[in-house]
Amino acid sequence: MASTSQITFSLINTLGSLEFGKSFLNQPRGIAYRPSDGLLFIADSKNERVVAFTEDNKLAKIVSHYGTKNGIAVMSNDQVLMSDELQVLILSSDLRLTRTIACDDIQAGLTNYQGICVDENDSIYVCDQANRQIKVYDPKSGAIIRFFGDKNLFSSLAYCTATNGHIYVTDPQGSCVHKFTLDGIYVQRFGSETSSVFPLALSSPRGITAFPDSSHLLIADSHNDRLVLFHENGEFQQLITGGIEYPESLAVNKKGHLFVAMTDRIGVFSRQS
Repeated sequence: MASTSQITFSLINTLGSLEFGKSFLNQPRGIAYRPSDGLLFIADSKNERVVAFTEDNKLAKIVSHYGTKNGIAVMSNDQVLMSDELQVLILSSDLRLTRTIACDDIQAGLTNYQGICVDENDSIYVCDQANRQIKVYDPKSGAIIRFFGDKNLFSSLAYCTATNGHIYVTDPQGSCVHKFTLDGIYVQRFGSETSSVFPLALSSPRGITAFPDSSHLLIADSHNDRLVLFHENGEFQQLITGGIEYPESLAVNKKGHLFVAMTDRIGVFSRQS
Protein backbone atom coordinates (compact mmCIF):
# COMPACT_ATOMS: atom_id res chain seq x y z
CA MET A 1 0.00 0.00 0.00
CA ALA A 2 1.40 3.39 -0.99
CA SER A 3 2.17 5.66 1.91
CA THR A 4 -0.31 8.43 2.61
CA SER A 5 -1.68 10.15 5.67
CA GLN A 6 -5.16 9.06 6.58
CA ILE A 7 -7.89 11.41 5.39
CA THR A 8 -10.86 12.01 7.64
CA PHE A 9 -14.20 13.22 6.30
CA SER A 10 -17.07 14.35 8.49
CA LEU A 11 -20.62 15.03 7.33
CA ILE A 12 -21.34 18.75 7.76
CA ASN A 13 -24.45 19.34 5.64
CA THR A 14 -27.00 17.82 3.29
CA LEU A 15 -28.39 19.29 0.08
CA GLY A 16 -31.88 18.32 -1.03
CA SER A 17 -33.65 18.18 2.34
CA LEU A 18 -37.34 17.44 2.63
CA GLU A 19 -39.69 20.00 1.12
CA PHE A 20 -43.44 19.66 1.66
CA GLY A 21 -42.96 16.10 2.86
CA LYS A 22 -40.74 14.90 0.01
CA SER A 23 -37.12 15.22 -0.98
CA PHE A 24 -36.15 18.11 -3.24
CA LEU A 25 -33.81 15.78 -5.16
CA ASN A 26 -34.80 12.45 -6.68
CA GLN A 27 -32.02 10.08 -7.77
CA PRO A 28 -29.32 12.65 -8.49
CA ARG A 29 -26.74 11.37 -10.93
CA GLY A 30 -23.73 13.31 -12.22
CA ILE A 31 -22.45 16.26 -10.20
CA ALA A 32 -19.74 18.82 -11.00
CA TYR A 33 -18.21 21.81 -9.25
CA ARG A 34 -17.41 25.13 -10.99
CA PRO A 35 -14.55 26.90 -9.19
CA SER A 36 -15.09 30.37 -10.70
CA ASP A 37 -18.39 30.98 -8.91
CA GLY A 38 -18.49 28.07 -6.47
CA LEU A 39 -21.58 26.47 -7.99
CA LEU A 40 -22.27 22.75 -7.61
CA PHE A 41 -24.27 21.40 -10.56
CA ILE A 42 -26.45 18.33 -10.00
CA ALA A 43 -28.22 16.16 -12.60
CA ASP A 44 -31.52 15.67 -10.74
CA SER A 45 -32.52 12.78 -13.00
CA LYS A 46 -36.01 11.74 -11.87
CA ASN A 47 -37.12 15.37 -11.70
CA GLU A 48 -35.74 15.87 -15.25
CA ARG A 49 -33.69 18.96 -14.47
CA VAL A 50 -30.28 20.24 -13.49
CA VAL A 51 -29.99 22.27 -10.29
CA ALA A 52 -27.12 24.35 -8.93
CA PHE A 53 -26.26 25.15 -5.31
CA THR A 54 -23.95 27.86 -4.00
CA GLU A 55 -21.00 27.17 -1.71
CA ASP A 56 -23.15 28.13 1.28
CA ASN A 57 -25.59 25.43 0.18
CA LYS A 58 -28.35 27.65 -1.19
CA LEU A 59 -30.29 26.83 -4.32
CA ALA A 60 -29.03 29.12 -7.09
CA LYS A 61 -30.41 27.84 -10.40
CA ILE A 62 -32.86 25.32 -11.84
CA VAL A 63 -32.46 24.31 -15.48
CA SER A 64 -35.57 22.31 -16.32
CA HIS A 65 -36.07 22.51 -20.08
CA TYR A 66 -33.42 20.03 -21.24
CA GLY A 67 -34.91 16.81 -19.82
CA THR A 68 -33.21 14.00 -17.94
CA LYS A 69 -29.44 14.19 -17.68
CA ASN A 70 -26.85 11.61 -16.65
CA GLY A 71 -23.46 13.30 -16.58
CA ILE A 72 -22.25 16.82 -15.78
CA ALA A 73 -18.85 18.40 -16.39
CA VAL A 74 -17.44 21.92 -16.34
CA MET A 75 -14.95 23.24 -18.89
CA SER A 76 -12.12 25.69 -18.21
CA ASN A 77 -14.13 28.51 -19.83
CA ASP A 78 -17.02 27.83 -17.40
CA GLN A 79 -19.22 26.21 -20.02
CA VAL A 80 -21.26 23.30 -18.67
CA LEU A 81 -21.54 19.92 -20.38
CA MET A 82 -24.57 17.71 -19.85
CA SER A 83 -24.98 14.18 -21.23
CA ASP A 84 -28.14 12.17 -21.63
CA GLU A 85 -28.72 8.87 -23.38
CA LEU A 86 -28.60 10.36 -26.88
CA GLN A 87 -26.40 13.45 -26.92
CA VAL A 88 -24.17 15.93 -25.15
CA LEU A 89 -25.33 19.51 -24.63
CA ILE A 90 -22.86 22.38 -24.30
CA LEU A 91 -24.21 25.30 -22.27
CA SER A 92 -22.68 28.74 -21.98
CA SER A 93 -21.45 29.97 -18.60
CA ASP A 94 -24.91 31.46 -17.99
CA LEU A 95 -26.51 28.11 -18.95
CA ARG A 96 -27.83 28.92 -22.42
CA LEU A 97 -27.65 26.09 -24.95
CA THR A 98 -24.88 26.76 -27.47
CA ARG A 99 -24.36 23.41 -29.17
CA THR A 100 -25.43 19.77 -29.25
CA ILE A 101 -22.74 17.20 -30.03
CA ALA A 102 -22.06 13.45 -29.86
CA CYS A 103 -25.10 12.54 -31.93
CA ASP A 104 -23.07 10.05 -34.04
CA ASP A 105 -25.19 6.94 -33.59
CA ILE A 106 -28.63 8.34 -32.81
CA GLN A 107 -30.11 7.21 -36.13
CA ALA A 108 -28.99 3.66 -35.42
CA GLY A 109 -30.32 3.81 -31.87
CA LEU A 110 -26.92 2.84 -30.55
CA THR A 111 -26.15 5.42 -27.89
CA ASN A 112 -26.60 5.41 -24.16
CA TYR A 113 -24.36 8.13 -22.77
CA GLN A 114 -23.58 8.11 -19.06
CA GLY A 115 -20.73 9.99 -17.36
CA ILE A 116 -18.72 12.76 -18.97
CA CYS A 117 -15.46 14.55 -18.18
CA VAL A 118 -12.85 16.84 -19.71
CA ASP A 119 -9.06 16.80 -19.68
CA GLU A 120 -6.72 19.78 -19.18
CA ASN A 121 -7.23 20.79 -22.84
CA ASP A 122 -11.03 20.56 -22.50
CA SER A 123 -11.27 17.53 -24.80
CA ILE A 124 -14.59 15.89 -23.98
CA TYR A 125 -14.73 12.23 -22.91
CA VAL A 126 -18.14 10.50 -22.93
CA CYS A 127 -19.00 7.06 -21.53
CA ASP A 128 -21.11 5.30 -24.18
CA GLN A 129 -22.74 2.38 -22.42
CA ALA A 130 -24.45 0.99 -25.55
CA ASN A 131 -21.21 0.65 -27.50
CA ARG A 132 -18.98 0.01 -24.46
CA GLN A 133 -16.68 2.80 -25.57
CA ILE A 134 -15.18 6.07 -24.48
CA LYS A 135 -15.80 8.67 -27.20
CA VAL A 136 -13.62 11.77 -27.35
CA TYR A 137 -14.81 15.05 -28.92
CA ASP A 138 -13.11 18.28 -29.86
CA PRO A 139 -14.47 21.10 -27.65
CA LYS A 140 -14.38 23.70 -30.44
CA SER A 141 -15.68 21.85 -33.48
CA GLY A 142 -17.71 19.22 -31.67
CA ALA A 143 -16.25 16.58 -34.01
CA ILE A 144 -15.30 13.15 -32.74
CA ILE A 145 -11.53 12.78 -32.34
CA ARG A 146 -11.24 9.12 -31.40
CA PHE A 147 -12.87 6.32 -29.47
CA PHE A 148 -11.48 3.43 -27.49
CA GLY A 149 -12.64 0.37 -25.60
CA ASP A 150 -15.11 -2.34 -26.62
CA LYS A 151 -17.45 -4.99 -25.23
CA ASN A 152 -14.52 -7.34 -24.61
CA LEU A 153 -12.99 -4.82 -22.21
CA PHE A 154 -15.90 -3.02 -20.57
CA SER A 155 -18.73 -4.89 -18.90
CA SER A 156 -20.36 -1.49 -18.43
CA LEU A 157 -19.44 2.18 -18.08
CA ALA A 158 -20.68 4.69 -15.52
CA TYR A 159 -18.45 7.73 -14.84
CA CYS A 160 -14.99 8.95 -15.77
CA THR A 161 -12.37 11.46 -14.68
CA ALA A 162 -9.21 12.73 -16.36
CA THR A 163 -6.14 13.62 -14.31
CA ASN A 164 -2.34 13.59 -14.62
CA GLY A 165 -2.36 12.45 -18.25
CA HIS A 166 -4.76 9.54 -17.76
CA ILE A 167 -8.47 8.81 -17.82
CA TYR A 168 -10.17 6.52 -15.32
CA VAL A 169 -13.52 4.83 -16.05
CA THR A 170 -15.72 3.00 -13.55
CA ASP A 171 -17.21 -0.34 -14.61
CA PRO A 172 -20.12 -1.24 -12.31
CA GLN A 173 -20.81 -4.69 -13.75
CA GLY A 174 -17.11 -5.50 -13.89
CA SER A 175 -16.67 -4.18 -10.33
CA CYS A 176 -13.46 -2.37 -11.24
CA VAL A 177 -11.88 0.82 -12.53
CA HIS A 178 -10.13 0.97 -15.92
CA LYS A 179 -7.14 3.25 -16.52
CA PHE A 180 -6.10 4.57 -19.95
CA THR A 181 -3.75 7.17 -21.33
CA LEU A 182 -5.59 10.14 -22.82
CA ASP A 183 -4.80 8.66 -26.24
CA GLY A 184 -6.79 5.56 -25.35
CA ILE A 185 -3.93 3.16 -24.60
CA TYR A 186 -5.01 0.69 -21.94
CA VAL A 187 -2.90 0.73 -18.77
CA GLN A 188 -4.58 -1.37 -16.07
CA ARG A 189 -7.67 -2.25 -14.12
CA PHE A 190 -7.98 -2.20 -10.35
CA GLY A 191 -10.48 -2.56 -7.52
CA SER A 192 -11.63 -6.10 -8.29
CA GLU A 193 -8.69 -7.85 -6.61
CA THR A 194 -8.70 -8.32 -2.84
CA SER A 195 -5.77 -8.33 -0.43
CA SER A 196 -5.10 -8.43 3.28
CA VAL A 197 -5.65 -4.66 3.48
CA PHE A 198 -8.51 -4.63 0.96
CA PRO A 199 -10.54 -7.78 1.73
CA LEU A 200 -13.81 -6.67 0.09
CA ALA A 201 -13.58 -5.83 -3.62
CA LEU A 202 -15.50 -3.03 -5.28
CA SER A 203 -19.15 -3.81 -5.97
CA SER A 204 -20.84 -1.69 -8.64
CA PRO A 205 -18.43 1.27 -8.47
CA ARG A 206 -19.95 4.37 -10.01
CA GLY A 207 -18.76 7.92 -9.32
CA ILE A 208 -15.09 8.82 -9.43
CA THR A 209 -13.17 12.01 -8.72
CA ALA A 210 -9.54 13.03 -8.47
CA PHE A 211 -8.34 15.12 -5.56
CA PRO A 212 -6.88 18.39 -6.89
CA ASP A 213 -3.08 18.63 -6.77
CA SER A 214 -2.71 15.04 -5.64
CA SER A 215 -2.24 11.55 -7.02
CA HIS A 216 -5.32 10.05 -5.38
CA LEU A 217 -8.70 8.95 -6.68
CA LEU A 218 -11.91 8.50 -4.73
CA ILE A 219 -14.44 5.89 -5.91
CA ALA A 220 -18.14 5.66 -5.04
CA ASP A 221 -18.44 1.95 -4.19
CA SER A 222 -22.22 1.97 -4.37
CA HIS A 223 -23.26 -1.56 -3.40
CA ASN A 224 -20.87 -1.55 -0.44
CA ASP A 225 -22.15 1.82 0.85
CA ARG A 226 -18.67 3.30 1.07
CA LEU A 227 -16.06 5.41 -0.66
CA VAL A 228 -12.68 3.90 -1.51
CA LEU A 229 -9.49 5.92 -1.83
CA PHE A 230 -6.89 4.62 -4.30
CA HIS A 231 -3.54 5.90 -5.45
CA GLU A 232 -3.66 6.60 -9.18
CA ASN A 233 -1.43 3.53 -9.70
CA GLY A 234 -4.30 1.38 -8.41
CA GLU A 235 -3.01 0.78 -4.88
CA PHE A 236 -5.66 0.79 -2.16
CA GLN A 237 -5.32 3.55 0.45
CA GLN A 238 -8.32 3.65 2.78
CA LEU A 239 -12.09 3.32 3.22
CA ILE A 240 -14.60 6.04 4.06
CA THR A 241 -17.91 4.72 5.38
CA GLY A 242 -19.57 7.15 7.80
CA GLY A 243 -22.72 8.76 6.43
CA ILE A 244 -22.45 6.99 3.04
CA GLU A 245 -25.49 5.20 1.59
CA TYR A 246 -25.49 3.97 -2.01
CA PRO A 247 -23.17 6.69 -3.36
CA GLU A 248 -23.74 7.57 -7.03
CA SER A 249 -21.28 10.31 -7.99
CA LEU A 250 -18.67 12.60 -6.45
CA ALA A 251 -17.21 16.10 -6.66
CA VAL A 252 -14.65 18.09 -4.67
CA ASN A 253 -14.57 21.89 -4.28
CA LYS A 254 -11.61 24.22 -3.76
CA LYS A 255 -12.10 24.14 0.02
CA GLY A 256 -11.59 20.39 0.01
CA HIS A 257 -15.25 19.66 0.73
CA LEU A 258 -16.53 16.44 -0.76
CA PHE A 259 -20.00 16.18 -2.33
CA VAL A 260 -21.57 12.72 -2.55
CA ALA A 261 -24.74 12.16 -4.57
CA MET A 262 -26.95 9.56 -2.92
CA THR A 263 -30.51 8.37 -3.53
CA ASP A 264 -32.35 11.55 -2.56
CA ARG A 265 -29.71 13.97 -1.33
CA ILE A 266 -26.18 15.28 -1.63
CA GLY A 267 -23.99 14.72 1.40
CA VAL A 268 -21.43 17.47 2.08
CA PHE A 269 -18.31 16.25 3.86
CA SER A 270 -15.47 18.31 5.30
CA ARG A 271 -11.97 16.95 4.87
CA GLN A 272 -9.30 17.00 7.55
CA SER A 273 -5.89 15.48 6.78
